[in-house]
Amino acid sequence: MTQVACAHIPKAIAAPRAQLCEACGATSSLRLCTECGHVGCCESQQSHGRRHALGEGHPVIKSLPLAKSSFTWCYTCDRYV
Repeated sequence: MTQVACAHIPKAIAAPRAQLCEACGATSSLRLCTECGHVGCCESQQSHGRRHALGEGHPVIKSLPLAKSSFTWCYTCDRYV
């Protein structure tokens, strides 16, 4: 099975702007906007990472902390990339 590449992944990954959710201050299960560096909480919390992605048109997020085990998700493609 051939997997189609995601066209939404930026060429460079932005550095995190904060070490906690910029909206609510959560410190765990954080998501990084790969385009601008916004840090938001995950959907199992208050979903600030998802709200930013959809509201700003920045569909690709990475789980924090950034590591080999971090996942990348595209809200437009609705899948891990």
